[in-house]
Amino acid sequence: MSVVPGDPASLSACAATAASVGHRLAAVAAALGPEVAALGEGWPGRVSVLTRRRGDALATSAAATAAELERVGRLLQDRATDLADLHARARSLEERAAAAGFVIRDDHVVPAYGVRGEADAATEAAERAGADALGSELELLLAQHRRRRDFLLAELRDSTERLATLAHGLRRG
Repeated sequence: MSVVPGDPASLSACAATAASVGHRLAAVAAALGPEVAALGEGWPGRVSVLTRRRGDALATSAAATAAELERVGRLLQDRATDLADLHARARSLEERAAAAGFVIRDDHVVPAYGVRGEADAATEAAERAGADALGSELELLLAQHRRRRDFLLAELRDSTERLATLAHGLRRG
């Protein structure tokens, strides 16, 4: 298990699903526009105009929703790639820590269990310096993860609001 939480493969699968739905919805929205315009041929009157207006609003909202889903898909895929990179960096850090006689436990670099050699002041100072260097790298890695996660969550919240606004507009008529 990585010290960096999250599953890049699941995030990537979610990105693919969002992008796929966005592409399919964009195709439907593009096909809907001409069909709605064709309703006016041979159908005069107020009901025809009202129906075409609602149809145009539906096509416009569907296109905007598709664009938003495609944008979210790209964003999720970018974050999945970033997360995979963070996981690789975390594995490298864990390997270097293990080679130096440390483990990462509860987001801290600590000495591994067992006897590691003779205890003397110089060795302990070198071990502390090594642990501090690895700990600083771990803190940077975790801070980057938090910053990227918070960015993604904020973007998803904004996207949810945009999609809710589009849905509300359609319900309102």
